[in-house]
Amino acid sequence: MPITLGALVAFVSLVVIAIPFLRRSGAALAARQTSEVERLTALRAFLYDQIGQLQDDHAANTIAEEDYRRQLLELRVGAAETIRQLDQLGYEEEPQDAPVSLTRESLEDEIAALRRAGSRRGSGTGQGSGSDEQ
Repeated sequence: MPITLGALVAFVSLVVIAIPFLRRSGAALAARQTSEVERLTALRAFLYDQIGQLQDDHAANTIAEEDYRRQLLELRVGAAETIRQLDQLGYEEEPQDAPVSLTRESLEDEIAALRRAGSRRGSGTGQGSGSDEQ
């Protein structure tokens, strides 16, 4: 009985000593996550602005079609990756000025369509071994 009582007192003491350290690490983790969300939302806003400027340049015919498509694809991929990272952090709010083509639903629809097109292409050629690789 005295050994059990001593072990219990030691365990309770250890927990009491560890609680402040655990709270600090939890607060530090929350602060890091908050700063990461802020960084990613700023990046997303920057990418949206860049897409808007690129579309304005395209409408004004100041950029070649090939350059426009290449740059638009790069910016859209960057925005989609940023949205994915925000989703992983549990942040689901979309900005009010988000381009319609970059909302979660439209990106998910586009990805699904690309996957369907890719699976049709892979099954239509008879080369099934390469379609499983990612």
